[in-house]
Amino acid sequence: MQKIIQSNFLMARLKAFITDMFLLNMPLLYFTTYIVLDGKDEFLHNNIAIGLCEMSYCGILIFFFYFTGQSPGFRYAEIMLCQTRIQKSAQDIIKMQPKKFLKPSLLQTCIYVIVWLIELSFFLWIFSFMRKDKRTLHEILSHTQIIYKENRGVKS
Repeated sequence: MQKIIQSNFLMARLKAFITDMFLLNMPLLYFTTYIVLDGKDEFLHNNIAIGLCEMSYCGILIFFFYFTGQSPGFRYAEIMLCQTRIQKSAQDIIKMQPKKFLKPSLLQTCIYVIVWLIELSFFLWIFSFMRKDKRTLHEILSHTQIIYKENRGVKS
């Protein structure tokens, strides 16, 4: 089952990204453009509004990742953000439970989202295709990993 997940893992991330954009970011942009401002032209010329929308979107993502380890898109794609296991000794390996994954800390989620935004802006995500484990720069720097987590609400 691990090979199936590895081969389709980038598609799950893309599915999560698109879902989060439409469920979280688009309502913020729509509300700001048509309710707060007078329309598209005023929104495009207002850098403060654009910056506040992006900061709000990042804040919402940090909130979801910190409290649940999953954004709505991650939940839909059946993936989860968790801490990378770093074992320093054999005793740590014995103490570790095999199915126990820890949610990331607040600092890890902040680093994850901020580096993700930078990585997305400069097309640095392309380097994940060159790695065997398909980890991205924002996962490496925040010491997190994305794992497959079956959605308990879906029954097949």
